Amino acid sequence: MFAPENRDVQSAEIGEDANRDKIAATFRSAMVSHFRSHVPGTDINETTLIASDYLNHFRKLVTLLEAASSEPQSSAHDLLSWRPVSYEEHFASSDFRDKALAVAAYRKARTSGRALFDEAVARFHGEAIALLTEISAELSDAGKQSGELNKTCANAARRLRVLIDEADAIANSQTRNALRRIGTLFGIR
Repeated sequence: MFAPENRDVQSAEIGEDANRDKIAATFRSAMVSHFRSHVPGTDINETTLIASDYLNHFRKLVTLLEAASSEPQSSAHDLLSWRPVSYEEHFASSDFRDKALAVAAYRKARTSGRALFDEAVARFHGEAIALLTEISAELSDAGKQSGELNKTCANAARRLRVLIDEADAIANSQTRNALRRIGTLFGIR
């Protein structure tokens, strides 16, 4: 009924996919350049497109740990109420002036840099939850001495500061050697 069509479909499909990939890469590059043009004068890193303001949520936990080591009973509720939040959740409830830009830029950040940052955040969250579980058990144990709790909180704060420094170094495009030096300085790595 129809005349057979004689065309090389495979070559055309390969060319079409290559063009699609090239267009997507060009568009992505233009979007990243667009975001980079808006970040000067903000607290968003121009290279990584990550705002280290997110780490304030982590620093709050360290402050709570320090308060709990000196006044455990009055600080316990706030300390044990701390929960991990994602990058986007942090900015959704933040007073950060450029929060919409911070979230949009983060979404367009280089995949490899964002993956490193997300891994550092995941390590912090895992460590924080484990430490809070340990501290909660110590607060519940009437036989525990306050000196032991002080030591546990101080050690937890020290360990978490190293993880904050790691995430901050990644967010601010510092080298891997800087990360190694941070770990060596605190005896963590």
